[in-house]
Amino acid sequence: MLENSTTIRAESVEKAVKIGLTKLGITEAEAKINVISEGKKGIFGFGKQDAIVEISTESDLSMAELTSQLEKEVKAAESAKDGHKTPSKPQAVKAEPKVESKAKPKAETQARPSTLKAVEVTKPGIDKVKPEVKVAPKPVAKKAKVEPKVEATVKETVDVQSVESADTVDSEKSQKNRAETNKEARLTVVHYLEDVLKTYGADASVTYEEKGNQVIFNIETNKSGLVIGKHGKIINALQTLAQILLHRYERRRVSVILNVGDYRDRRSNVLEQIAQRTADQVLRSKQAVILDPLPAYERKQIHAYLSRIDHIKTHSEGKDPNRYLVVDYVN
Repeated sequence: MLENSTTIRAESVEKAVKIGLTKLGITEAEAKINVISEGKKGIFGFGKQDAIVEISTESDLSMAELTSQLEKEVKAAESAKDGHKTPSKPQAVKAEPKVESKAKPKAETQARPSTLKAVEVTKPGIDKVKPEVKVAPKPVAKKAKVEPKVEATVKETVDVQSVESADTVDSEKSQKNRAETNKEARLTVVHYLEDVLKTYGADASVTYEEKGNQVIFNIETNKSGLVIGKHGKIINALQTLAQILLHRYERRRVSVILNVGDYRDRRSNVLEQIAQRTADQVLRSKQAVILDPLPAYERKQIHAYLSRIDHIKTHSEGKDPNRYLVVDYVN
C-alpha cells in the first residue's frame, strides 16, 4: 500500500486542510486528515501559534502493481497512437479463409464427444457405479454445514477482542492527549505572564504547581512590589487574565492563583483578621456590616472563614470589580 502525505501550517485547521487537499489534488473524502495541533489564537498578541495538519492519501496497489499498471497504460496509449497512423486500405483486408479453416476442426471436435458418449452408454457396469456416486456426497454435505458455524464463532470472538482492545487503545490515547493539552495550556500561561511582566518592567521567572483543582503560578522577581501593586490590584488583575487564558484550553473547572513570594500567605492572614473583627461587630450590634469591594478569590476566603461562626451569615452583592460582602446576624 502506497501513501502520499504532506504537512501544512496555517492560521486555522480549515485553511491548512484546504491547502493540503489542493496540493495533493484530492478531495476530503479521499484524504486521511490528522490534526497535529489546532493552533492558538493567543491573547493580546502573545502565545499565537499556527495550526499543523498532516494530510495523506493511500493507494491499495503495491509498487510492482502500480508500475505494471502504468506500463499497461503507456502501451495502450502507444497502440492507440499507432492505430491512428495506419492507412485505411490494410484495415479493409478480411481474413475470411482463416475463419473457414478454423470452423472445420471445431465441427470435428464437436463430433468426437458425441461418439465417446455413445460408447460410454453402451459400456456395461455403469449401473453399478451410479449407486456409489449417490452415497458419497452425503457425508461431504454434513461436513460442509459444520465448518462455517465453527468459523463464524471464531470470527465473533476475535471481533469482540479486537473491539475491546481498540477501545482501550483509544482511551489511553485520549488520556495522553488530554495530559499533553493541559501541560501545554499551563506553559502558555507561564510564557504569557513572563512576557507581560517583562513589558511592564519587572523581569521574572514563572513556575506552576497543582493542588487539587487549583493551579498556582509562582512568580520570582526582584520587583515584587511592582508586580503586587497597591492593595494587590496588579497581581489580582494578572490573576484574572491568567484564569481566562487557561480556561480557553482547560475543559474542567480549575482555579488559578498567582503568588509572589509569601504575598498570598500574608494576605490570607489579613483577610482572617478582617473577618474576625467583622464577626465580633455583628454579634455585638446584631446589625449587618458591609465590607469594602474585594476580588472573588478573597471574598471566598472570608465566606469560608465566617461560615464556621454561629449566628453569622454572608452573601455578596454588586458587580465586579465593585462586588462586596454583606455580613448579617441570624438567630
